[in-house]
Amino acid sequence: MRELTLVLEASTGSASVALLRAGTVVAESAVEMRGHEGERLMPGVVQLLASAGVTTTGLGRIACGTGPGGFTSLRIAAAIGKGLAESLGIPLWGASSLALLAVGDAAAGAEEVVAVLDALRGEWYAQRFRRDGDGDGDGAVTAVGRHALVDQEGLAARAREGALMGGVGGDRFEGGRSAVPRARDVVRLAEGASWHPIDLAGWEPDYGRLAEAQVKWEKAHGRALGTVG
Repeated sequence: MRELTLVLEASTGSASVALLRAGTVVAESAVEMRGHEGERLMPGVVQLLASAGVTTTGLGRIACGTGPGGFTSLRIAAAIGKGLAESLGIPLWGASSLALLAVGDAAAGAEEVVAVLDALRGEWYAQRFRRDGDGDGDGAVTAVGRHALVDQEGLAARAREGALMGGVGGDRFEGGRSAVPRARDVVRLAEGASWHPIDLAGWEPDYGRLAEAQVKWEKAHGRALGTVG
């Protein structure tokens, strides 16, 4: 019986992989994505499965953090997740990387949290969530609006709203805490709501904005950003 879920979260340079069984974390590991030593996420998946004594034939579902976040790392995780799901004939699920931050340990004790991820270029992805209790149960967070790309001033304004700043860069503000999204925290989200099945053929991560390479290419070729033709 395929009862295991493999979760990949790679919205930042510090990725994580987790193996779940019936809502319980069986095994997990961290994978540093940045550097020039080659792609590390797939070897991390192989090592995690080996350490747990299972093979891909035991997987019944793949889940990915959907972003927003780093273009390259999200794309690698998506390619691995889609490839495994397709080859094994199992569903692919997705969970917002910001929701994973909001439900994590860094936000413990807060009724509301602004989850933050560094978008580089002096900007951040930010989204407000309401937390239910201490975040240990299903459905522990509810998004308040969509995520936004904000500059330093915009982030400071959100900090003044009184919500905890979680995520990479969150500790820049008084009362804020720094953290990264973790694959294991999928178990704290409401299944079917906060994380849910996604279309295997058509899905792409929410990169938040165009990759730096594409921005430079379109600027060099005199095209408006994001246009086609």
